Formats: sequence, C-alpha cells, structure tokens
Amino acid sequence: MDINLSTMTARMEELGLSFMAAGFESYLAEASRQDKPLKEAVYDLLELEYIPRKERMAKTRLKISGIPQVKLLEEFDLTWPKGGLTERKFKELNSLSFINRKENVILMGHSGLGKTHLMLALAHKACITGFSAYYITCMDLIEGLIRARSMNKLKRKLQWYRKPHLVVVDEAGYENLDQEQATLFFQLVNTRYEHGSLIITTNKAFSKWGEMMNDDAIATATLDRLLHHAHIISLKGDSYRMKDRLKVGTTHFE
Repeated sequence: MDINLSTMTARMEELGLSFMAAGFESYLAEASRQDKPLKEAVYDLLELEYIPRKERMAKTRLKISGIPQVKLLEEFDLTWPKGGLTERKFKELNSLSFINRKENVILMGHSGLGKTHLMLALAHKACITGFSAYYITCMDLIEGLIRARSMNKLKRKLQWYRKPHLVVVDEAGYENLDQEQATLFFQLVNTRYEHGSLIITTNKAFSKWGEMMNDDAIATATLDRLLHHAHIISLKGDSYRMKDRLKVGTTHFE
C-alpha cells in the first residue's frame, strides 16, 4: 500500500494533531538515520504533539489564572526568613502534593517576608504542572462577591470559585471586614472546603481574626474550615524586600 506524505499529514490535521503534522517530515528524515525499536519510534512521534500541546495548555492556564507576575520557587531565598519555613516543608510545598490532597496553605507574617512571592511561585508551578489556579486579592474577591449577590448571581459565582484546583487569596486581614464582607469570605472558604486547595496570605494572627472579621462566630466558623486540612507557615524575620539593601548597608535603622 503506497501512502504518500501529504495523505498522512492530512489525516493528522483532521485528527487535530497539528504539531505532529507540522514536524512529521523532519521526523521521518531523522528516523531514517536511526535504528530505533518501533515502540521508541512511536513514542518520539507522539512527543511531537504532546510537548508543544502541553506547553500551550500551560500558557493558557497561566493567562486565565490572573497571576500578576511570574515568581519562581527557585528564586525564593529560603535562608532569609528567620523561622517558620524549614527546608523540608519548602520541599513538600514544592511537590504540590497539597493540591492533590485538597489541603490549604496559610502563609502568615508581617509585610516583606516573601509570602506573596511564595504564593505566586506555587500558583505558577501549579499552572505549568497541569493544575488550574486563580489569583485574587482578598478585597477584590469580596467586592466581586458583593456585585454577584446584587445581581442574584452569588451562587453561580461561588460555584465558579469551586472549579480551580487552586485558589490563591492575597492580603487577607490587611483591611478589617464588616459583617457582610466577613460572611461572604466565609462562604468562599466554605465553598472550597474539601473541594480544592486555598493559599492565603495574612498579616493577622488567628487570635485576631474575630476582630478582623468583626464577628467572633463567623471568624471561628471560617477558621474551622480553613485550618482543618492546612499547612500553617508563620514566617519570621526582617523584610524580604529589603534584604539586598541591608546586605550592602544602604538602609539604617535606629
């Protein structure tokens, strides 16, 4: 049976294997110079489609994630924090196993310790690894839920927040909430509970959440669900953002 190259590439295109079709001619030329077992040759052919498609899907996940900037785990200076994050815990987070287990990560500490860097880096790795992720600040999240409720679409919006493998909420506690806002934040946490992972950064100790949420009962219910399956990391030390200036002595403290 005589099958020409154009017929084979046309079939690939019909099946949606556009990357494979584009690289098929050069693949055949390379394969003709090598004596590979059939299984290995077929695997290499599949890789023509798999690798660029995987990269394209990762780019799409990153685009829709809302991540404001690219941060990498490899760039995080684990030696800077004076406590709260061990090398063992860092490697565990790096494995992203908490996402598979639908566990939460709470990053605590004052400003400048690298909480947001770590959050964004974990979200970035999740996207390129195959997980869906979505980033939002706490106040933007709440404002969006308030708008959804005003349009009688709150249930739909909360269901949407259940879908990603990972939702990352930055700056929880940087502004106190009124009772309406606190209730909506609770509903978000409750919606995600045991359905998907949350990463939350906060500058408030849990003992202050009643004050932050303006209601001890809502705070207790929120923390009950948030902390049930959670990795709690309380970072300590000097400002991460100032570390390079401190090293060269350009910043002075009284």
